[in-house]
Parts: sequence; structure tokens; C-alpha cells
Amino acid sequence: MPLSPIAEQLRLKCKLQVSGRIVFETAWRIGTGREGQSSDLGVLLDAAGQPILPGSSIKGKLRNTCEALASALNLRACLLNVEASGVKCTSDVRWYSDSRSSYQKVLRIGDVQEQLHWIEQNTCDVCKLFGSPVQAARLRCSDGTLDNPSAAAVRVRDGVVLDRDSHTAVDGLKYDYETVAAGTAFRVCFDLDNPAPKDEALFGAALFEWAAGSSLGGFTSRGLGRFRLEDIEIRGVDFDNPKERVQYLTRPKAEEKLNDRGDWQLYFQKKIEEVLNAVSAGGQ
Repeated sequence: MPLSPIAEQLRLKCKLQVSGRIVFETAWRIGTGREGQSSDLGVLLDAAGQPILPGSSIKGKLRNTCEALASALNLRACLLNVEASGVKCTSDVRWYSDSRSSYQKVLRIGDVQEQLHWIEQNTCDVCKLFGSPVQAARLRCSDGTLDNPSAAAVRVRDGVVLDRDSHTAVDGLKYDYETVAAGTAFRVCFDLDNPAPKDEALFGAALFEWAAGSSLGGFTSRGLGRFRLEDIEIRGVDFDNPKERVQYLTRPKAEEKLNDRGDWQLYFQKKIEEVLNAVSAGGQ
């Protein structure tokens, strides 16, 4: 029985999974906001005393990267602030509060196609990928899995409070803080459901940025948190492909459900070029 146009639009058509290793080239820290065992500012540790790299920190950094690169792809980024960006988006709390009445009017009409159109028009390209108050995220991010526990030593550094006017240390305001050693590596995984071409182009551009090197965590202005994303692999499933659909539905192991999509650089370069060419063609 054929699906209705709306059901067809909403069904799960494909999944994409990208995995890799975040390798810290310098010491780094994800703080707890509390004292550490031997310092004023501790790092986030698990019950065994090993450092943690939360998926929320990874996804937050990824969103920041995508926001910075969106304009290079001619895509819209609201920056969670309509006044600053000039891009209307439901993720700006104040703008959505002022515009909610128009969305509620669409909801009262009960036309699902109109609802989807309103969301499409009032959600920026970054928030379509990362989620908004009216649309679920298409991207999920795992917590980092520590790849080399022996290298993840926690060390204490000294810090001082600086006077912004004199640029000198303030007497009596010394503190210390914990960092995790350079060379720490984490396995990470990103899952995308029904990614649109713009989603893949934006995500792919961020992967290229991270492969070249970026920074993550606290005190990055002091040189902490430099990392690279390495050993990137890409796999996926197309549910419109009968063979891939059966494979996904019948394999008991997660690593057997998805199919290799080849070299990640070639894959995402093609997606980026497609989006840029589509924008250029639309502007002519």
C-alpha cells in the first residue's frame, strides 16, 4: 500500500554513521565546576578516575564549527540570536516567543504540510541538523570512549588572576587547576538520520576542519585542548535499496548492519560541491 505524501516525507529513508578518534595534541580539560582531589578546579572523571569526554561537549563544539562554516557554504546560521545573525529561527528563545502565535495558528488549522512548511521556513540550516524547539535533531553524538587509558594522566597546573588594566597578576589570587595529558585519545561516533544534502555538506565541512586541527574544552586561549580527528570512517544504509534494507533488519551485530561508503574525504567533498553548485545555479 503506497504511503501518503506526508508519510513518505517523514519516513526513515537512510542513516549515515561516521566514526573516528579525537586525539589531543596538547593537555586539555573538561571542567567539573568544582574542586578536584588536589586542585581548585577539577576535571571531569568517571568512577574509576579516568577522564571523560561527554557527547554534549563534542556536539557543542561541532555545532560551533558548523556555525562558523555555514556562510562559506551559503547556508543560514542563526547563532541562537536573530538580532546578531539576521536569520529568523525558532532556536532564538525571544524570537520564538514573539512568533509562537503564528505557529500555533498553523497547528490549529491541522494541516501537517503547512506545519512542516512553517518549520522549514523558520529554522536555520544549522538548527535543522542539531535540533530546535520544533524539530528533532538529525544528528546524534556518542560520548567519547577512552582509547588509551595509560596516556590519560591528570596533572595540576598553577594559575593566577590577571588585572585587565595593568596586565599583571593580582596579589593573593593564585589558584591551580587540573589538566589531562597530551596524547589522550577517544573513539567517537556520529549518527545522522535522513540527512539532507545541506546537512551532509555542513557536517562534512566540519569534519575537514577537525581533521586539520581544532580545540575543545576549557582554557583553549591558553593553548589547551588542541586536537585532531583521525581514522575517520563512514558507513550507512539506504532503506530504498532492498539488499541494504534486509541486511540492516536481519543482522544482530551493530557493525554488520551498515555498509562502507568509501573514502570519507571523497564522499563529503562531493556533497559540499553539490550544495555549492546548487546555490550557484539557483542564483543565476
